[in-house]
Amino acid sequence: MHSDNKTYTYRCGEKVALTKSADEFVVRTAPENLRGCRYTRAEQVSPASYKLTTYAAELDSAMNQARETAVAHHAYYTAATGEEFLITDRVFVTFKAVLTPEQIDLFAGRYGLIQQEVYSERDYLFQLTEHTGMNPVKLVVQLMEDEPLVESAENDLNHRLKTYQFQVPADPSYVRQWHLHDHFSNPAFDSRASARCEEAWRILNHFGSFDVVVGVTDDGCKIDHPDFDSPGKFAGWGYFRGSRLVVRDDIDADAAQMYRTGANHGTSCAGVIAGEADAVLTVGAAPGCRLLPIQWESNGPYLQITDSKLLTALNYLADNVDVISNSWGGVPTSLWPAAVINRIRQLAVNGGRRKKGIVFLWAAGNENCPIQHTANTEVPYNDGWRQNSDGSWSWVGVSTTRQFRNNLVNVPGVMHVAALASNAQRSHYSNYGTGIGLCAPTNNVHEYRRMTVTGLGITTTTGTGSGVTAAFGGTSSATPLVAGVAALVISANPGLTALEVIAVLKRTAARNLNMAGYPKTPPASYDPSPGWDVSPVPPFDQGAFIDTGSADGLWSPWFGHGRLDAAEAVAEALRLGGGVSAEQTYRQASSPALPIPDNDAAGVRDTILFADNTRIGSIRVAVDIAHSYIGDLRLTLLTPSGSGVMLHNRNGGSADNLNQSFDENTTLGLAGLKGQPLQGVWTLHVQDLARADKGVLNRWEIAASGYADATVQAEESPGVSIPDNDSAGIERTLTVTGNGKIGDIRIAVDITHSFIGDLIVTLVAPDGTGIALHSRSGGSQDNIIKTYTTATTPALSALRGHALQGAWRLRVADLGAKDVGKLNHWTVWITPE
Repeated sequence: MHSDNKTYTYRCGEKVALTKSADEFVVRTAPENLRGCRYTRAEQVSPASYKLTTYAAELDSAMNQARETAVAHHAYYTAATGEEFLITDRVFVTFKAVLTPEQIDLFAGRYGLIQQEVYSERDYLFQLTEHTGMNPVKLVVQLMEDEPLVESAENDLNHRLKTYQFQVPADPSYVRQWHLHDHFSNPAFDSRASARCEEAWRILNHFGSFDVVVGVTDDGCKIDHPDFDSPGKFAGWGYFRGSRLVVRDDIDADAAQMYRTGANHGTSCAGVIAGEADAVLTVGAAPGCRLLPIQWESNGPYLQITDSKLLTALNYLADNVDVISNSWGGVPTSLWPAAVINRIRQLAVNGGRRKKGIVFLWAAGNENCPIQHTANTEVPYNDGWRQNSDGSWSWVGVSTTRQFRNNLVNVPGVMHVAALASNAQRSHYSNYGTGIGLCAPTNNVHEYRRMTVTGLGITTTTGTGSGVTAAFGGTSSATPLVAGVAALVISANPGLTALEVIAVLKRTAARNLNMAGYPKTPPASYDPSPGWDVSPVPPFDQGAFIDTGSADGLWSPWFGHGRLDAAEAVAEALRLGGGVSAEQTYRQASSPALPIPDNDAAGVRDTILFADNTRIGSIRVAVDIAHSYIGDLRLTLLTPSGSGVMLHNRNGGSADNLNQSFDENTTLGLAGLKGQPLQGVWTLHVQDLARADKGVLNRWEIAASGYADATVQAEESPGVSIPDNDSAGIERTLTVTGNGKIGDIRIAVDITHSFIGDLIVTLVAPDGTGIALHSRSGGSQDNIIKTYTTATTPALSALRGHALQGAWRLRVADLGAKDVGKLNHWTVWITPE
């Protein structure tokens, strides 16, 4: 938080206005060396110095306590840009003339300085002492303005600078690989669907470790494909001929046998995992990691696998890989003998190249059915079509069953991957229910080929033609994508066990997804009564995330623990390994295509939700607005705490369209958000304040760097109805674990209701203290989607100092007749003292 306490100094001979932080200061010692100094966050700014955040009212006392142990001074920011101005207790001085040693000593003694370095006859570095009588900023001003011997003086600053080593892949098809990044422009693409691999590479500053190997068992791999041609790309390979597994080191092994014309599935899977970032064709999730493909014998779309062959493959891979990707399976029954299950259990614990276990990944399947469930009705498990010998297709009707069995479900170290379409909606064909661990982006088609559904294909490698396909998909593509990200996680922290890698992938998965379902299959002339279309069947007929008691967080029967998030997973792996910079990057976008009402101060509003538990380091807002006179427009960003930042205020005149990014350098108000919580609902308010010209809010995005804090979070998505005109209402409970007392608290609620003036919403702390969040205000407005903070709801401040542990309750009552609603989601965030 920056105060309005302005001062100035000099830099490169020019006067620089500074802003003094109201709740931060810098000390030249490690925080653990400070005794009795109260602070809420510590951030290293140099090898010897830390910036500490405290409560604004306690800044002076905290600094005085720190000064008993170490040098301490205020934290400054440049007023013009909001950039850090990290002073030290040293100043550079250039004298107007060459001084004698005696004159230098007299100068140093006059200001209580110690000479540190001599760079030339006139250039010196001095250190302040307790006898200087002023801080380094004021000393520079005095020397520049009042000292006749000095030509120039300026602070010896600390700088935190980013390296520029990482470069985005230049491969020609990369721009179309929306599943890896979020800057693809297409109406069918929602950035919530991206796995954010590009952000993960930035965090790592590389594309994955050469020491990490991903096994992929499929119909083969084109070993000489241009996207796999770097030296050592393959840690090995093998192909079955009968019961024998021929491997690369065998005297009669032939690499050409790894690929058969028309069998391109495995080549595409390998490309999704680790296609190289070499400016040639496509890119995989982990371009720097290696591959080890195994080819099953195949006949058309069917792989020919026996139990004993699977054991043979596992034994070869046992100490050669870190991850195994399997984009194959079967429903309704997939049961492996005990020997196979036991071997997988053992390898998941102590197998692999690092002897820390192998991550096993299986495609959940593309039949729009459960993988482990006993249903109360007949459920289809195929698409109902048959290909004839002449290549034509005939409808023969779906096959159904009530019993679905898969004995790899719940085996530790094994995870099944579901499919997410490019619009962040469940892919229609994706299997669901018990056993789904994660979902990942891939294509979308209607399972029964009767309806048009939204979804883009996956661009990756293939063995034919140009070597690139834009039409890969299914859980066959989602699974190797997870495998590639698992390889990035291991690259970030090789000390993680396989079980820990899976836990990291689940815990960091994104849950801000498109929860819409699909209409049932319509009748056709060849099938006039499609009543057989019952999927997803109860209790899996809704995709909402629920609390199942899993240590890895909320779970959805459609999406598992959420959408694969490579950036969050890599950052978490680094944090667990102690190797992460405190700074991480977070990004969310919305593409609402909202018409902006002409000459209407009410304007339009669109929201973005950040679930990330962090404090803002820097922030950038990008907007894409189509409008024929941008001088009519005013744009305001509303933060989760309720404060507003003006981004654009009727400038630009008659220019068309506002496609612009705003950051701390262009918009001073954004610099003031540094240190504030990122978590919660952000709102963009767009107003057209003049007649005639009209426009549309196409898309907007927030990208922020942040610093993780100690905030404790609990949430649920109950989706429960609120009884109409009933003072008893509903009550939901979240259990918060951990010790300590409340320093700060935020509550987010998502309530659908057509007349919010009927509602009373109350938070009840574990000790029984009740806080009214909403009390019959808002009249006929729809919905309460809001984050309540101590700034917007001062009553929450009464909870500071109370114990955070225990059962937190949310009560929602509807005290008016007619209008009805439901509680979709609520979250509690508590920052300990």
